[in-house]
Amino acid sequence: MALLRCQHCDYRWNYEGENEHYATCPKCRYKVKIPGEKASIFRKKKMERELKSKISTEKKPVKLLGIAKIVNKVIEDYQYDENMLIQILLKLQRDFGWLPKEMLLEISKQLRIPLFQVYQATTFYKAFSLSPRGKHEIRICMGTSCKVRGAQIILDRIKNLLAIEIGETTPDGKFSVETVNCMGCCSLGPTITVDGDYFGNLKSPDVKGILSLYT
Repeated sequence: MALLRCQHCDYRWNYEGENEHYATCPKCRYKVKIPGEKASIFRKKKMERELKSKISTEKKPVKLLGIAKIVNKVIEDYQYDENMLIQILLKLQRDFGWLPKEMLLEISKQLRIPLFQVYQATTFYKAFSLSPRGKHEIRICMGTSCKVRGAQIILDRIKNLLAIEIGETTPDGKFSVETVNCMGCCSLGPTITVDGDYFGNLKSPDVKGILSLYT
């Protein structure tokens, strides 16, 4: 604000405009030149307003927390490339142990791809788990060769001993059970693996002893 005087009609008023060079007299509409010392004040205030406006409109960096931060670190390593979705999922699975819903949402958000695309990938490949896995992962081969040699009997025995179904984890978090179509060792059927250790030519009584090795 500055007190100005119109040289044409001698009207005085408090100027609050933004123009730093001229002001229009409210009474006679004559253009009044703003004195240099007052112009510098207006110039300074104008710069302050512009600076404040710039700061308020600039995007502030978002501080990522929790799952968002975990996902962002992996996605950054892959340069936000949506074509690396499977690799990103595999890395998160290894680091986190499983892929919770919140993690899938963050992947979709940060890669800017549909959530369905992320979910489709996690359900298509057996390497991914959408629920917590046990400390020890049991896989039972249900391929044709193992099946005819009694794979179903072995599977039923494991389910009975652990009191869980396929795809579930024991309440104490020790074991998870999954089936696969082939392990590539058909002559050893029925075959299971526990944490990657192979056990073949199994009979139902063998199962309890194998599980005891991991308890």
